[in-house]
Amino acid sequence: MSYKFYQFQVVGRALPSVTDEHPKIYRMKLWATNEVRAKSKFWYFLRKLKKVKKSNGQMLAINEVKSL
Repeated sequence: MSYKFYQFQVVGRALPSVTDEHPKIYRMKLWATNEVRAKSKFWYFLRKLKKVKKSNGQMLAINEVKSL
């Protein structure tokens, strides 16, 4: 059984707060089998790299990158 991977561009940020009204926006290009897994990977890596959890974050966009 083989899975087909697609490349996704996921954009998100931490939720605005009183101390940081304009949080930094992060964009990642990820390989995943579907959109749900791409979102999950995004939050996993953002949590590890920038200490932003899904519960305190906001997904701005997710797009599949079309390869030539």
